[in-house]
Amino acid sequence: MQRAAGRGSPGGHIPAPAGLPGLHAQAVPGKFVFSSFSFGSSWQEQLRAAVTPLVHGVAPLKVMGYGPDGERGARPDRTAAVLVPVLDEREPRVLLTRRADGLPQHAGQVSFPGGRAEPADESAVHTALREAFEEIGLPESNVTPVGFLDRFDIISNYRILPVVGLVKTPDQWLLDEREVAEVFSVPLSVAANRDEYQRREYRRGDTRYVGHFMEWKGHTVWGATAAMLLNLGDRLMHHRPAESA
Repeated sequence: MQRAAGRGSPGGHIPAPAGLPGLHAQAVPGKFVFSSFSFGSSWQEQLRAAVTPLVHGVAPLKVMGYGPDGERGARPDRTAAVLVPVLDEREPRVLLTRRADGLPQHAGQVSFPGGRAEPADESAVHTALREAFEEIGLPESNVTPVGFLDRFDIISNYRILPVVGLVKTPDQWLLDEREVAEVFSVPLSVAANRDEYQRREYRRGDTRYVGHFMEWKGHTVWGATAAMLLNLGDRLMHHRPAESA
């Protein structure tokens, strides 16, 4: 597993993301005011409190993002689930992947392990765990699913349900190199912190969007992945320990 050892340069130029021909990005003026995270020895309980419990299902969840026509509210035709893997270590870290460069969609982009729901999948949790095993060799026995984040619609015609899981790091990562080029991790205190992101407007064709971008050790975290991380960050900020609130 490749680990990021230092912070990127959030204030620097962020190029137009790879994988979407004709996409152009530019900075949107504005400054975030966002307190730093403070995690203690009970950060796992803070995480559990921040997510929507699995037993509640999807009914309490918001739907965020943009549908296939670039508008909010249009239901995408396809359903997917991703695993948001938080490494169960003294300092929580989020595991991310970089998609293979030869993929027909989202090539080379930073993402979570996950994919389209299959008919045999019993639930979104099953979809996320199956895909994580297929893509990066993460055994289901190493994951404790703890809850959901809000759902996200994306312009490639998917509605995605993020499943947050506590992960015991396996002895090795077994990548399906047809889909995944590498895995790396980012401290949760960085990955879910709005101060680390730039807010940018970008367009695809005649449609304009506003999203968030972060540079980390040569990787650009953006799009739905960034939105999910910030959704987690907003939830964590509402469940900070009393001494750091």
